[in-house]
Amino acid sequence: MFASARVFIVLRLAGVTKFKRMEQLTLIQRLKFVPKLAALWLALLALPFVERFLLRSSTHYGLFIGLALIFVMYGVTIRSVFYFLQQLHREPFYVWIGYLVWSVLLCVILAVFALGYDLLPHISGSLQQRPLIDYLYYEVITFTTVGYGDIIPATGSAKVLAMCTALLGATHGVTFVAIIFQALTQHPSGKGQE
Repeated sequence: MFASARVFIVLRLAGVTKFKRMEQLTLIQRLKFVPKLAALWLALLALPFVERFLLRSSTHYGLFIGLALIFVMYGVTIRSVFYFLQQLHREPFYVWIGYLVWSVLLCVILAVFALGYDLLPHISGSLQQRPLIDYLYYEVITFTTVGYGDIIPATGSAKVLAMCTALLGATHGVTFVAIIFQALTQHPSGKGQE
């Protein structure tokens, strides 16, 4: 029930208004939804910069709202991928390439939040900010739950980001594999059934 409400809210924000369930959308309607979903992801990336640079706020409310929205958008995007995989011709190679690209995209989005809020500790003995690659490195290492320990979050907000990244990373592989397996083994409605 909660997942349906979550999908409905995001679809309403994207401008899709006339349907009862995702299954009732035609393939063309679903393809029209992709740019709107991408626009929502880009808007999400602007959140830390709007709060930090335009509003000149020192709070982390945008971080917490953004992390919650990342989980919601993740669920909607995975659900959309599932329906596309059910309807379209799919090659396993492209599915796995898509999985890797999606994983890197998630890490980049989380790295933008770490960078926007300057959540990683500064290099010892210096007040300068870390290089951009350190933010992506930190998110990939945390997302994959490797956790080398060379960059340790020092503030409460950084620890919340690390926990959300680890939770998203730990469930990402399992969720994606389960959805792909289900989508690839089920026949699209009316096709291939005897």
